[in-house]
Amino acid sequence: MFRTIRSTVVVALAVLFVASAMALAADETVLGTVQSMDVQKGRITLQSTAGKTVELQAPTALLAGLETGDAVEVKISGQKATMIHRLEGAQQTDTGSTMQQRPGPQQRPGSMRKSE
Repeated sequence: MFRTIRSTVVVALAVLFVASAMALAADETVLGTVQSMDVQKGRITLQSTAGKTVELQAPTALLAGLETGDAVEVKISGQKATMIHRLEGAQQTDTGSTMQQRPGPQQRPGSMRKSE
C-alpha cells in the first residue's frame, strides 16, 4: 500500500514538473511600445497594448536599431525576447499604450530580427 501511494506521488510530481516547465517555456507575442533599453545589459522594458509593463532579457543584436517610443511586436519565451519586430507606420496615443496601424506595407528588409 505504501509503495503504491509513493509511486503515485512520484509520478504526479514528475508530471507537474514537466507541465510547469513547458508552461514557462511557452512562446507568446506581445505588442507594445519600447519604454527603456539597456543594450549593454541586454534588457528591454515594454508597455504592452494591454497597459502592462513587461521587462525582458534580449540579445544585443535584437536591440540594435530600436529606440524608446518604437512600436514593436515581441515574441517571448519565459522572460526572454526571442524576436523583436519594429512595426512600421504605427502611431502611439498620448498614453503610449495603444497603437493604430496605417494601411500599407508593414515590413521592410532588415526590419525583422530573430535571435540565434
